[in-house]
Amino acid sequence: MSKLIIVSNRLPLGVKQSEKGLEMVEKSMRIPNKINTYFRLDDCMWVGWDGNEGIEIPKQEHAQINKQYEQECCHPIELTPDEVVNHHYGFCNGTIWPLFHYFMQYSEFNTEYWEYYKQVNQKFADKVLALAKPTDTIWIQDYQLLLLPKLLRDTQPDFTIGFFLHIPFPSYEILRTLPWRREIVEGMLGADLVAFHTFDYERHFMSSVRRLLGYDNVLNTVKLDERVVKFDNFPMGIDFDFFNSNTKKLENSKTANGDSLREEFSKIVSDGKVTLILSIDRLDYAKGIPQRLEAYELFLTQNPNYLERVCLALFVIPSREVLTEYQSLKKTVDEMVGRINGQYGTAGWMPIWYFYRPLTMQEKIEMYSVSDIALVAPLRDGMNLIAKEYMASRTDETGVLVLSEMTGVSKEMSEAIQINPSNINEVANAIKEALEMPKEEQIERNRIMRKRLQAYNEEKWANDILNALKGVKALQKKNLTRKISPKIIDNIKSRYRESKSRIIFLDYDGTLTGFHKDPQKAIPNKELYTILERLVSDTNNRIVIISGRDKETLGEWFKDYNQVTFIAEHGVWVKPPNGEWGMLEKIDKQWMDIIRPLISFYVDRTPRSLLEEKNYSLVWHYRNADPDLGEIRAWELKDELRALVSNLNLEIMDGDKVIEIKNSGVNKGRAAAKQLVLKEFDFIMALGDDWTDEFTFEVMPKDAFTIKVGTKNTMANYYIDSVKSVRDLLTLLGEEEK
Repeated sequence: MSKLIIVSNRLPLGVKQSEKGLEMVEKSMRIPNKINTYFRLDDCMWVGWDGNEGIEIPKQEHAQINKQYEQECCHPIELTPDEVVNHHYGFCNGTIWPLFHYFMQYSEFNTEYWEYYKQVNQKFADKVLALAKPTDTIWIQDYQLLLLPKLLRDTQPDFTIGFFLHIPFPSYEILRTLPWRREIVEGMLGADLVAFHTFDYERHFMSSVRRLLGYDNVLNTVKLDERVVKFDNFPMGIDFDFFNSNTKKLENSKTANGDSLREEFSKIVSDGKVTLILSIDRLDYAKGIPQRLEAYELFLTQNPNYLERVCLALFVIPSREVLTEYQSLKKTVDEMVGRINGQYGTAGWMPIWYFYRPLTMQEKIEMYSVSDIALVAPLRDGMNLIAKEYMASRTDETGVLVLSEMTGVSKEMSEAIQINPSNINEVANAIKEALEMPKEEQIERNRIMRKRLQAYNEEKWANDILNALKGVKALQKKNLTRKISPKIIDNIKSRYRESKSRIIFLDYDGTLTGFHKDPQKAIPNKELYTILERLVSDTNNRIVIISGRDKETLGEWFKDYNQVTFIAEHGVWVKPPNGEWGMLEKIDKQWMDIIRPLISFYVDRTPRSLLEEKNYSLVWHYRNADPDLGEIRAWELKDELRALVSNLNLEIMDGDKVIEIKNSGVNKGRAAAKQLVLKEFDFIMALGDDWTDEFTFEVMPKDAFTIKVGTKNTMANYYIDSVKSVRDLLTLLGEEEK
């Protein structure tokens, strides 16, 4: 029976020293309850670092502690002190975290950090591989394990692997500064499904894949050999019912705890004269706490009538205090709070109530329920669940959410007052707007957001990801049924052996040879010549090289192969065995003088693109251009060409990083069809790699072997993964007895 294996940097459980000795406790980390629900099931387990920093576990107690972990479906990974320093605090939080949050000035490109990052990811891979079977589903969480999907895939190709990134994925311009950017992207592509909170992060990742690795995405998927990888976004939800019901219990409770935060702050706002603003964040430069305080100070300066009528409850949760940047940030926040309270505070009122300590979930709910306004203003945040939790806890549907547009959650909560957290004036004005918003408007806005949060909760989030992962595997399985397998090869060889009259159509670029930055350098090598010699030596074979290349190039490269039929420029020219070049159809090329200046203009505007002039067509190559610019220019060029070609009987062919303009109706399929009627063939095979070869596949009879190189959508019966595999197949056929 297959199982689900959740892999994250930390386990949800850890060890705590108490009076009774060492005991297992839940970590105060943000883990969706739905994932917790999964890992409590019999067919699920959790792999992660035990996170037991600063706790010495005697050797004699290790076995007992590990047994307790296993009873909770957890499998701990122990990290050495050096690994914790260099992986966790080093590469994860000193390199990836600041870079992915656009704080490049804090990102350290330290080779030693990188080596430890690879080492720890391999440690995780070894643990998972020891536990998992090929049929298992592995769900990997977050930026600490970006290399893990590929490490697992390289060892066990049959794994079902999902990866979810809980932080932002930066734009390519940011990512490109990372020395190990390619390894990071390749590592993530080891997954079958790469998921993010928002489409923005997904879009940035797709751009990086295209720019770094050259893979174009089609409908949010890329095809790596025979494997399809899907990209998608799933904004993380919360357990809406948990917050909603616990808030109601709190409000209906007849017993009051005088020491609770709710009771403490209820006294401040009980007379209705003071409005409470809530701010909860970890200590982190990405959260923008100093900017928030600056905006609040400006609000007090600009609106003296609100002095003693508003209070900011500022909760800062300790985080990564061993790092210098965080120590400096803590000092800055302390000083700003002291200055603002000193300048504006009175004997009976403080503008800021400042707490530097962790908050329990119960305390959070207490603060959500008693606060009139939630000020959620990070400079950058992958999602931010505080905003969702606040809204879920507002059972009477009142309250105002002031929300940074730099958070992932802002895409879902457009009814909030959205602000640019770096615009201090805008934030100050938003605070005033929130204070003056009528109750009716609050309810109208919040009702919409609460309904949305209730529908797309964390259960739907988790289920959607796992269902999407199943969908990707189903698509891969469907594709595999068309992949050239040993069984299919045996069938081809058998039919080839039994036949007496054969014709084989072969595209050139991308089929018989790989692509080259300079198209004129994609010349045949000795291996290809040998393959062709073996095939044409069999008098039962008619070998047809059908290409978009011009006749001069093909004639030069294959001048010693007179037994081969050549079709050039997509069907304009044909050269039969031992014959001369002739035109298949009478066409003119006066139109080229009209189109050439336009393409030349786009060559000038698109660095590293080039114009190729054939006898009866013009080709714009943009394979070496910037991927994004190339796509944009291609669309622009096609748009301008359409207006010109409509009256010139021309056709625009959009190939693999090329746009070719030629006479309408001239294509490979038309030329191939003329070859098929020359005699009756009992073995027909056609191989090609791009959409121009679809014309060839289209005219082939049903019993022909049509084979696409690569896994793009095609009408071919089968696909083969590479040029090397094409050559291997042709070699096998050439070795068959005549």
